[in-house]
Amino acid sequence: MNTRSAIRLADDLDVLSREEIERLRHRNAARMLDAARATPAVLRRWPQLADVRDLEGLTALPPLTSAELAAGRPPHSAEFLLGGDGPGMAIRSSGTSRTPKMMYHSWEFNAQISALGARGVRAGARRPPRRVANCLFAAELNGAFLFAQEVIRLCAARTFPLGSTMGVGHTAEVIAEHAVDTLIAAPGFGVDVLTGAAPERLTALRTFLYIGEGLGAEREKAVTAALPGLEIRSLAYSTTETGCIGYQCAYQTGTAHHVHEDAVVVEVVDEETGAPLPAGEAGEVLVTPLSDTGMALFRYRIGDRGRLSDRPCACGSRARVLTLLGRAAQSLTVDSETFSTDHLMGRLAEVGVTDPAACQLQVRWEGNRYRVRLLLSPSAPSAATPEAVAAALAGGLEIHAVVTGPRCAGFTVERVDPARFARTARGKVPTLYEHPATA
Repeated sequence: MNTRSAIRLADDLDVLSREEIERLRHRNAARMLDAARATPAVLRRWPQLADVRDLEGLTALPPLTSAELAAGRPPHSAEFLLGGDGPGMAIRSSGTSRTPKMMYHSWEFNAQISALGARGVRAGARRPPRRVANCLFAAELNGAFLFAQEVIRLCAARTFPLGSTMGVGHTAEVIAEHAVDTLIAAPGFGVDVLTGAAPERLTALRTFLYIGEGLGAEREKAVTAALPGLEIRSLAYSTTETGCIGYQCAYQTGTAHHVHEDAVVVEVVDEETGAPLPAGEAGEVLVTPLSDTGMALFRYRIGDRGRLSDRPCACGSRARVLTLLGRAAQSLTVDSETFSTDHLMGRLAEVGVTDPAACQLQVRWEGNRYRVRLLLSPSAPSAATPEAVAAALAGGLEIHAVVTGPRCAGFTVERVDPARFARTARGKVPTLYEHPATA
């Protein structure tokens, strides 16, 4: 079995012309398609591949859903494994798309992901990192911690692999003692450290790199207030399934990222029809990693909404820019009623709440009954009173049915600091959160 990858990445994507980027994209896509057609199990999974010869032909393939990937995951099936089951790393998605998926990434694909991560850090860094605290979750088949370790190594910096269980005090102590200049963390834990530790312990910090979910305007505002001048940037736009998708240059903030176009194909399609959308229009994001080892994922529905722009960036890069607009289908089913983050935010917009990071709807089960708590940041508009929120939610059929259902033991609206919002085991702060029943 050939485990040597023929995928080639640019050392610096931002210096390439649009024509050079296109040539590299097409070259790597051809290698990926060759590897897929040479693997019988993958070809059986996508018989249409026999007729796909270039990037443009990918649109003939149906989008791959999260449920389909979960159903065909290894070790139960080899239908996604390029070249069969070879050496590499097994990691698992966090389950934010409802069904955890086991991924068998090859060592070559892992190296590709790490190289992209380091390239992205270099593209956005005003000051190269020298001493980095890696405070990502480091267990339970999660790949983010190891990804950050490799990125730090490739950036020729010193790593402090702290993880996310040491607590704010001990983390700040290490940062202070060793003059750590860069913090890598999920937004929830990172904001805890940056706003909860004594500022004099964080004087050496220059950069906060977050990953795993969006930071949100509310949390960014809190960090900036606590540490003015701190550079805040996304470490990478990445998923467990696809690896790195995008990176931020020094001119980008929020949810805008340049696309690693030599390593992934990003499409934006209509959420109902699946038709490709032109640049500037918002829709569902599909991602195809350009890899000839590991796992084949064609037009994977990663669950995000966004829009592409091909306008030149102020940094000079000709790589397209993807701006994320939220989850396409972050949903919750309670007592047979299903609703999404978009549904909730659409109702809350009526009372002036527009930032998903400034609110959290919790469902807490108590046996066969549940309580619903809507937590709002103290900075939410004063118009968002409990009465006004209840009236706004009444306009949403499914959400209203949940908060007024026969098994709902109560509904409250509370002002709570976002640092006290519930988190997943991996430190993410979801807009919709369900507490399971306790014994």
